[in-house]
Parts: sequence; C-alpha cells; structure tokens
Amino acid sequence: MSKRLIVTGPRNARFQEVPDPACPAGGLLVRARMTAISTGTELRVYRGIPVDTEGKYLYPGFPLQFPVENGYSMVGDVVEAGSGVSGFRPGDRVFVPQTHKQVAVSPADAATRLPDAVPDHAGVFLSIVEVAHIALRRGEVLPGENVAIIGSGLIGLSALAYCRVFGCRTAVLDLDRSRLSVARTMGADWTGSPVDEGFMDGIMGLFGGEGADLVVEAASTWKAVETGLDIARPGGRVVVVARHTDQPHFSPVNYPYLRKNLSLKTSYGHPPPGQRWDRRRSLDLTLDYLARGRLRFAPMITHQFEWEELPDVYARMDAGEAEMIGVCINWT
Repeated sequence: MSKRLIVTGPRNARFQEVPDPACPAGGLLVRARMTAISTGTELRVYRGIPVDTEGKYLYPGFPLQFPVENGYSMVGDVVEAGSGVSGFRPGDRVFVPQTHKQVAVSPADAATRLPDAVPDHAGVFLSIVEVAHIALRRGEVLPGENVAIIGSGLIGLSALAYCRVFGCRTAVLDLDRSRLSVARTMGADWTGSPVDEGFMDGIMGLFGGEGADLVVEAASTWKAVETGLDIARPGGRVVVVARHTDQPHFSPVNYPYLRKNLSLKTSYGHPPPGQRWDRRRSLDLTLDYLARGRLRFAPMITHQFEWEELPDVYARMDAGEAEMIGVCINWT
C-alpha cells in the first residue's frame, strides 16, 4: 500500500491509501523521491476553478469532477520496467510527469533519465521550466534581444533563467516586491511594478526607448496582457503562456494596438515529434544546460516540505503566501 494526494473538492485535499500499482507493459513503476508544486496550475485545481467559461472542464477535455489527483512533476527511482521497455532498468533515477504520490506508473516514453550532475531539486522542475522554454521558442527569441517578462512566479522566473543563457536583456514585472527580489537575485537587468510611478520610463530607458522585442506574459490576467501590449515595441511579439480564467476588459486589436503591428501568440505544449524543438530535443538541451551549470534557477526554489505537509502547503498558498514560489515535496 502507498499514499497519494487527492483533491476531494474545492479547497479540500487529503491523502488516500491505495494498493501499489502493477507495472504495465511498455511502462515503468517509479517510487517517488521528490515532487514539485506547479503553483499556478495546482492552486487552480485545488480551488476548483474551471478552464472554460461554462465551468465544465478542469483541464482541456477533462471534466470538472472530484476527487482528482494533482501535480505533474516527479523525480523517482525505477522499481520495475515493463515488458517491451528498453533503455531503463531498476535503480535508474528519472523524471516522470506524475502527480503527488509515493508510487507511480508512467509510460516509458514519458520518462527522462536524469544525469548525475542534475540534483533532484533541479530535475523535479523539468516540465515546469520547459513551459517557459517553449514560450520563448514560440516567441522566436534571439540572442541580445530585449525581453520583458510579466509575472515572476515559476514560469516567469524560468523564462528569466533561459534568457540569461540566451544573452537577452531582461525586465521582470510583478506586483509583489518579494518576487521581484528573487528576480533580481537571478540576474534580471531591471525589475518593477506596473503600478509604480515612472514604470514606463524605466522600461523604455532599459530598452533604448523602443520597448521590448519580446514580451512573455506569465501572470494569468488580462491586465498583464494589456501591459505587455503597451510595453512591446512596434513590430514586437507578445507570447501568452499563462492560463487565464478572467475575462478581457479591452480590445487587443483596437486603438492603440492595431497600429503597432504586433504579433500576439499563445504557447501550450511542445511541437509535434520531428520538429526542431520537439519534446525530446528541448528536454535534452535543458538537461545539458542544467548538468553544465548554465541554466541557473536555484533562487526560485524557495521551500521544501515533507509529503505529509502537502495539504497544509496548499492551504497556505491559497491564503496568499506569495513568497512560496518553487516548492519541493520530499517523499524519501
């Protein structure tokens, strides 16, 4: 028997004891070492907020119904490899996109073996930092460009870490001062809040009076999208990577944005296999950067808890503890 976390209803999470799963053909049986909280997504599920305006879906194509497991980031040890699986053996340390639980099964093709140089607390954020990596690729980021990142949660700070590797000049925007402090520690060239006096002058001063070449919106509000359109240079690009559950209060295709000839994109998931930056190629690059110490995001890993504390951690996040950014859950 082993434990798994379930959300039984809005703002109600607990552990459930279940039989250990059997290892499927073509899959892996994995015992958890550590899981990570994707704070935005998991808090939305914990609160029972749907992704659609009709209130039918918790995820695209997944009905809004409870109980439901939560999370998608695990580092663990392979206990058993199913028939037909090659490339993995018991004892391998892997990342798998699985929920918070002691024992998980995963398709072998969804598992990623971690290099020895990548510790658990970095590897467990692999899927989360990849969300930012994909968004920058969607925005066609180039070395030396001016990049503004709106929102300094996990995705925004992950985007900052990649921008540092890619040699971009970076501005990070957030309403929370503690999170901006983390962004400065991670090397942001400028940080500020859109409500500050002189905010626009600061952004334009950093970017030579022209605005941002690329804006990554990771704040999950339409107000943030509006700010992104405001600070993008004429001909610039805005990539929305955050999921929005609020409604727009302005038109992104009317005055004053139409005349700026902006490109507005959304980002969700890796491109299909075979494309240059498909899932495997993208993960390989990220793991190489991590193993060589080039992709650095340690300051955003702010908290670590034991697995028994997870329901209380959700409650604290729900209550507004914004200083919780990167949260690791220890299962060993």
